[in-house]
Amino acid sequence: MRPDYALSIPGTKETILTPARVQGEEVTFLKKDEIARLKLDLDSIRRVTAASARAVLAKLKPEYVRDKKGVIIYALLASDSPATASAVLAPDFADRFADTFGPDILVAIPTRYRIYVYPALASHFQDTANLVLGDYEISGYPVSKEVFRITPNGLQAVGKFSER
Repeated sequence: MRPDYALSIPGTKETILTPARVQGEEVTFLKKDEIARLKLDLDSIRRVTAASARAVLAKLKPEYVRDKKGVIIYALLASDSPATASAVLAPDFADRFADTFGPDILVAIPTRYRIYVYPALASHFQDTANLVLGDYEISGYPVSKEVFRITPNGLQAVGKFSER
């Protein structure tokens, strides 16, 4: 399932980004020749992606999950849209969670349809490994088993979920 055109993510060992067109439930990956024909460069792809991701993020409502003491341990963003995973590329994604988790967050994106959000500080993301890996394994559209930090420059891989 390797697409024709892909962008790397710093620190990743397995995950790539690829431009795609989403229309309803249909996802079409852009091919190199189509990108050339449309005269798209990396800056234009990033501008379009940012606008699209911001629109996707605006439609998502986080579900906060708490521990036994009532402390929020992660947020889950989920929807039926195959564009859900792209919300992490919205320039204001981290801002949306800053009041809850602080300015530094981590995300797991096991499928097109689900995003787990964690605080980077004192994070216990590995405690959710069974959930994240379960989502990944049963999905017809898995995305990644890796954990990413949201930075001003985009995603940066910082680790990988392992079976417990």
